[in-house]
Amino acid sequence: MNYNELPTKILVGHTDVASQLSRRLIQLKAARTLWHKDMNQFMDHVIRVNCDALTYDVFPWIIGRVRKGEKSSQPVSMGACQEFMPLVLRFLHSSRDEHNHVALVMVQSLIERFHDQLSEVSRQHFSSAQSLNLESLYMMLVKTVERVRCLTSGPHPDVAQEAKNALKLLESL
Repeated sequence: MNYNELPTKILVGHTDVASQLSRRLIQLKAARTLWHKDMNQFMDHVIRVNCDALTYDVFPWIIGRVRKGEKSSQPVSMGACQEFMPLVLRFLHSSRDEHNHVALVMVQSLIERFHDQLSEVSRQHFSSAQSLNLESLYMMLVKTVERVRCLTSGPHPDVAQEAKNALKLLESL
């Protein structure tokens, strides 16, 4: 067998997969460029592209910045987190365990980062002095409770444990 022909033989019949992987790499490179330039443009790009593969790839980056908070060179704003929540919700309702897992970690990270402000919203039942982003983020997190509760008794131990951790934090609000 000629090893130079091997890549061609592997790709025969798999052009769709190669095309998807190529598109995914291009999207990831664009996201990485924006990641280093401007967080708002990065988040807008990920939301606009609306691709689960890209979202899954960048979730760890976002989670890392959310956890770092203000210590990060480009912190993720509460508004950006609120805008990203529809993607988190979509991943929570996915049939894919890895999507559930990363969304649960994101929910936990958001609550840990903004716990004091979110708790205040819960205690005061919304006031005009509070940020619309804060109220919206709080309401979107409340929307996750039932799905998170369902995932606590799921068949996959890692997802179930993350769901239990997330539910404990949600209930602390």
